[in-house]
Amino acid sequence: MDSPPSPQGHPGAGNTLQFAADPFGFVDRAVREVGDCFRLDLLGSEVYILAHPDYARQVLVSEVDAFGKTEDFRRAFGEGLLTVEGEAWRRQREAIAPRFFRERIDEYVSTMAERAARRSQTWDDRIDLESEMSGLALEILFASLFGRDLDVDGDDRIRESAAGLNGWFEPTSWALPEWMPTPARRRFRRSVDTLETEADRLVREADPGGDSLLSDLVAAAEAGAPLTPERLRDQVVTFTFAGHETTAKAMTFAWYYLTRNPSVRARFHDEIDAFDGPPEDLDALPLTRRIVKETLRLQAPVHTIPRRTTEPVEMGGYHIPEGKEVHIGVRTIQRDGRFWEDPETFRPDRWEGERENTEFAYFPFGGGRRTCIGREFALAEATAVLATIGREYEFRWEGETPVPVTSEVTTKVDGDSPVRVLER
Repeated sequence: MDSPPSPQGHPGAGNTLQFAADPFGFVDRAVREVGDCFRLDLLGSEVYILAHPDYARQVLVSEVDAFGKTEDFRRAFGEGLLTVEGEAWRRQREAIAPRFFRERIDEYVSTMAERAARRSQTWDDRIDLESEMSGLALEILFASLFGRDLDVDGDDRIRESAAGLNGWFEPTSWALPEWMPTPARRRFRRSVDTLETEADRLVREADPGGDSLLSDLVAAAEAGAPLTPERLRDQVVTFTFAGHETTAKAMTFAWYYLTRNPSVRARFHDEIDAFDGPPEDLDALPLTRRIVKETLRLQAPVHTIPRRTTEPVEMGGYHIPEGKEVHIGVRTIQRDGRFWEDPETFRPDRWEGERENTEFAYFPFGGGRRTCIGREFALAEATAVLATIGREYEFRWEGETPVPVTSEVTTKVDGDSPVRVLER
């Protein structure tokens, strides 16, 4: 059986330079040129890209045991919920899951709205949107799940270190051999050290009888769950990053699309202005929820899902050996015209009646048994924040258009994201 094809590269460097310069554009061009399953030749390694819903289903559902987690994520998150596997993963998820049941998430909405209102009151007439949404998402995470308040202008070490975990995954670093030092990798290692130190402190201070995710984890460890002190620390690092980074990016891009689509923005304001008081009933915000959902389609924060083959696999008639890294192109699939009408256009109303999508043509939270445990939390947070801030303010985008994006762990604005803040 043949190996998947590879896009034409440079002698000696393979596809390294092309990928590092423009990862999203290069992958999209490669899909058009060589197909939905192809091999990237990077310095010292091979990475296989999968860009079809059928391949996503194969990796995440039908042959899930043939694909394990990658070493890159273990470097960042140790043995946290994102990376641990098997029975240890099942028991960790059982300990954490009650915090993400629908009734618990409904209880968090007022906290989400209150933190959004509090932070917005500190703004000048111009802000960096991505930075503000990241800070807000981290405040919401700590208040809702960790039982601790972060000051609006404080805790900079935590914020900077959480952002620093992206360093290992910057395209210009990720495409290079692991032994090669780069400034981004040095920043990544400093960030890991800082977050692990903070996580150890939070775990030590957690009350097993308290009402927070940290309390649940400590209590589960005392009851015999496979949560060593190191794994407790890794859970805190995992949730500190994953629990705010993806939602922050979704909110950033949602605001961007609202600035570029005045007719949608007008309807959005009409919907949230109908509330008398804080928007705590999120089911009464169908357009706002569709805005979030469409944003997640166009700018999936988790742009790729990495796995490593644990045995040889067949993928679309091609052979992928054991021990190879594969990436499911979430962003690429969700923008593919074969599966979406007018795929590059922001159209929230495509989600009326939950239509115009097929299984694994839309999967911003992954799929199968490893679907993101924080899915409903993230959707509730983005909806509550948009509604709360949108009642008092609107933004005018002052950055590049269309917005330039790049890939790290998440999809992010490539550069600054300046907006003018206008009171309504």
